[in-house]
Amino acid sequence: MKKFIVVVILFSILSVSITYVPAYAGTITYFSPETNLQSIDISWLNKSLGVKKLYIAMYSFTDYKIARDLIYLARKGVKIFIYRDNRQMRDRTDRTYMLANVKNIYIKAKKDSGFWNIMHNKMFIVPGIVFREGSANWSPSAEGASCYNGNCGPSENQDNNATYIINKKEIDNALRNFYRIWDRKSNLNIN
Repeated sequence: MKKFIVVVILFSILSVSITYVPAYAGTITYFSPETNLQSIDISWLNKSLGVKKLYIAMYSFTDYKIARDLIYLARKGVKIFIYRDNRQMRDRTDRTYMLANVKNIYIKAKKDSGFWNIMHNKMFIVPGIVFREGSANWSPSAEGASCYNGNCGPSENQDNNATYIINKKEIDNALRNFYRIWDRKSNLNIN
């Protein structure tokens, strides 16, 4: 009888712990330069073809391959909403200019009002599928995808991370935050 009670108690504890799914379930984090975050980002971005929506808030954006992929997605009918930092967009290597006047791409920027008042997110949301966040900007060196003069690898790339979250509650929370920053009255309409 004692063994039976112990088994029932253990089973009860185990079944409760199995049915409880914490908010961090359904996440995976990659680190550059060990992992090429650019290829992982593009793979997730392409999943927007199924839902026809993509929301992006990216501080630095100098990655040509990702810019080309966004143009491809927009031409396939994905509505892409990109939120940027006004000052950062003026960087001479910024790729936002490639997206200007592309059908289905909408761009706004936070109007900076001081050194600390910047848009510093590095995220994208494919509704119902994934929320990506982390320290990695969209630049080849940040994503572990940079090669200069044939030199590839850690010496040419930054240490960064990107976390991909597939938990629906977290995706919805990120999307609510995106709408909040997108709808600021002080934003600049770029495209």
